[in-house]
Amino acid sequence: MTGPRDALLDALYNALPTLRCQRKCQESCGPIVMSRREWERIIERIGYEPVGDETLICPLLDQHGRCTVYDIRPLICRLWGTVQKMKCPWGCVPAEWLTDAQAHALLRQAEVISGA
Repeated sequence: MTGPRDALLDALYNALPTLRCQRKCQESCGPIVMSRREWERIIERIGYEPVGDETLICPLLDQHGRCTVYDIRPLICRLWGTVQKMKCPWGCVPAEWLTDAQAHALLRQAEVISGA
């Protein structure tokens, strides 16, 4: 169910620098942290709580390595390749780089939106 928190999260996501992703970084998709609402959105979408395994690869990737929840992926996934210390190994470059401080502030904002 979409609500005001989702609209705020989407606005936060839309404020991020754009990045022309080549979608080659699936090996970087592993255990991550996300806000409570981001987790709830994923569960609502897929209908169950995803569980990882010993490979530590994100359980939301399909057999071809594509994200099955790409349009609602968490902020931390969206920050990949846009933060100076999280540069894409495949050469994707954002319209502008975010600093670590900016990324941390955005993550805190997602937590506040989620009610944490």
